[in-house]
This record gives sequence, C-alpha cells and structure tokens, in this order.
Amino acid sequence: MYNRVMNTKKKILIAEDSREWQRYHVYLLSKYEGCEFDYTLTSSAQEALSIAQEHLNEPFDLILSDLQMETDFLPKYAGEWFIEQIKLLKQYDNTGIVIISATYNISFIAATLGVDYLSKRNLVNNPDSYYFMLDEKLLR
Repeated sequence: MYNRVMNTKKKILIAEDSREWQRYHVYLLSKYEGCEFDYTLTSSAQEALSIAQEHLNEPFDLILSDLQMETDFLPKYAGEWFIEQIKLLKQYDNTGIVIISATYNISFIAATLGVDYLSKRNLVNNPDSYYFMLDEKLLR
C-alpha cells in the first residue's frame, strides 16, 4: 500500500465513554497501515475539551467523538456540545472532526455541525469504513 505520510505521527483525540468502544478504536487504529498514531482517549465531552485546550500549541490532527456521553448538556448531546466548543477554537480550524455514534439522527447532527460521521451500527459490520475515514482525514 502506498502512503504519503508513512513516517508522520498523527495526533488523534477520541471522546468516547464506552470502554468497549474505546477498545474497538484502539484495535482499529492498531490495524491501520497509513501512519503512526499518538492517540488520547477520554471518557467525557468535558474531559475531551480540557485536553484539546491543553494542546492548542500543537492541536490534534483528528477528533473522533461519540454523541451520547454525560448528560450535563441536555437537550444537546454531550458530543454535540463538545464539537461546538472545538469549532470556536481557531487552532482547530484545520482539524478533521468525525462523529462516531449510534444515535438515530447522527446524519442531521453532523450536517448541522458541519462535520462527518460514521454510524456505529454500520461500523460494526464494515470496519473498513473506519480506514476509509482515516485515509480521507489524515492522508489529504
């Protein structure tokens, strides 16, 4: 496989409260041959935002976020709130953001926020969609 970024380490922030899905992200990343990763796992939107703010001098290359995490932001989903906050930070203007969730209205929320999405339901049956997303977001 030809890769333009083989020796470039990419930073990924993953906001996901499910330990099972965190492990699945790590598994999928370990199988990807496009580049090396330095990933950070967080369990909540608030924690993810705090970490993103700590990295303003060296922003993440990609942010992956679940929607349904803590309930502090109702009627919005926590991931929706998190992405809105990230979009306010100019340092993340060039960072790819992808929602990965099983939420029924994920496509509407992603379109409203101006980000991409992967449905967890589809991802389980087609893990290659994760690799296509990584190619698109990190090898551009």
